[in-house]
Amino acid sequence: MRVREFMAVSLGALVLALPAPAFADAIGDNNLCYAQFVTGDNKAAIGYCTKAIDSGELSEPDLIAALINRGVAYKNTGDLEAAVADYTAALRIAPRDSLIYRNRANARREMGDYDAALADIGRAIELDPESAAAWYVRGAIMEARSDMVSARKFYMTALGLEPDNQAYKDKILGLDAQ
Repeated sequence: MRVREFMAVSLGALVLALPAPAFADAIGDNNLCYAQFVTGDNKAAIGYCTKAIDSGELSEPDLIAALINRGVAYKNTGDLEAAVADYTAALRIAPRDSLIYRNRANARREMGDYDAALADIGRAIELDPESAAAWYVRGAIMEARSDMVSARKFYMTALGLEPDNQAYKDKILGLDAQ
């Protein structure tokens, strides 16, 4: 059983004890999830995100963030099916979010599900054609399919959108060296 916390609210000379917002724990867990995710402790991030998600107390934007963060943490631990499940749940809430489609495409690429990955990245680019990262993921999908001509084209598109991105430059130089 959870003990309710109370907060003091002052109304001039009158002080009332009111229940603290129930979502405070969920927000705290969500913040800890992100903090653990950023430091690379993916297992701890998954735990905190799960507590926040399972609480049922998160607002939609916070729930989306928790699902995305937990999805990335799952992906980082190699649990690609759980990552795809979290991205899919987030897309049910935010069906026009290019980042979520991009993340799911990348996880599906790592699973070897290239057709689904291409469908997701196509939707991500449709929603945000200026996303260099989405074009990069499209290149990675094509590279995984051994279509180096298309991969290079999409990597070049990413580089055109972010000309100072060293990772994009390195990827193209690596392909050209082969």
